[in-house]
Amino acid sequence: MRVICTGISGTERVGFLEEVAHLAGEAGRALEIFDVREAMFQIAQDVGEPVEEETILDMFPRALVVLRAAALEKISSLSEQAGRHRHWIINTHAVFRWKNTLISGFDPFYLGRLKPDMYVTITAGVLTVRDRLQQHPRWEEMTIEELLIWREEEQWATEEMARIHHKPQFLLGRAMPARSLFRLMFEPKLRTAYLSYPMQHVEVGAERGLAAFKRRLEQGLVVFDPADVNDFDLEGSAVGRSDGTTELAIVMQEETMSRPGSVFAQRDLQHIADQIVFRDYKLISQSDMVIVFYDAMVPSPGVISEMNYALQTGKRVYGVWLPHNEPSPFFTRYLTKCFRSEDQLFRYFDRYRIAGRRTEAIR
Repeated sequence: MRVICTGISGTERVGFLEEVAHLAGEAGRALEIFDVREAMFQIAQDVGEPVEEETILDMFPRALVVLRAAALEKISSLSEQAGRHRHWIINTHAVFRWKNTLISGFDPFYLGRLKPDMYVTITAGVLTVRDRLQQHPRWEEMTIEELLIWREEEQWATEEMARIHHKPQFLLGRAMPARSLFRLMFEPKLRTAYLSYPMQHVEVGAERGLAAFKRRLEQGLVVFDPADVNDFDLEGSAVGRSDGTTELAIVMQEETMSRPGSVFAQRDLQHIADQIVFRDYKLISQSDMVIVFYDAMVPSPGVISEMNYALQTGKRVYGVWLPHNEPSPFFTRYLTKCFRSEDQLFRYFDRYRIAGRRTEAIR
């Protein structure tokens, strides 16, 4: 499996990919990680013209193009060596947002030579990215708005490369377990699912059974969880599971945008709101099915919208309705099948082999 992996600075892609390589090693699979940035710096050093981290994007554009081409030429040659690198990931940027303009991070010419099987973009919450980048002088003055735009451009450019070459492209939250990418690479027939569940009107920190339900799903599926990206929390600090919609509602209800610790302008909040919807729909689009865990007594517009979107784009939607009352027809209308318990869903999945490998048609 050959993978092009992109993501903006501050997503800590390298650490994520190293985890994937470690899992591959444990499974007896040789997985090579090629880093375009490191190759560029090494080539510049080897020819006696070293470049610095803080100034490389200020190089004369043609010189930057030539240096990047040399790095990709080297990586392409290594990847073509017979039998040596059957499985690899190339870590790169698709684009850079620098001094109010775009700079290419990759030369698409080499895609025809590299022939990747899959494209992946690693993403993370904007506060998490901003916090990491403030430790680097080159990026410390980037605004929330600039990071939101750059994140969107990186995903779009990667998706376009994949679309042109008719290959799958996955958007993965950095908080997602590295095992998920490992399984996408080495178990390509394993089915994927988007996990939809209410996020508002749920007590923070309450034991919902959601985590255990997700772990059970992951035994036979790669699960995409919208809460793996939250623009209002630093990665790993959130108490409840949310894609940011809960925090967004709280902030936008306030009369001012000056709550302690707030760094968001009104325009940023609208941008985040739009990206939440786009990102969740993207996760649905890259999934084989949607699984709904519904434990709230009040309607969830987000869940209903996701069910509607999934069904109307040809996805199967399986729902677990946990409240004691009967579900509304406006809930069941957008389900392929409704279950009244988790066990009912898993028995149905086992009976018709819905989870696991794509060996038979999903019922």
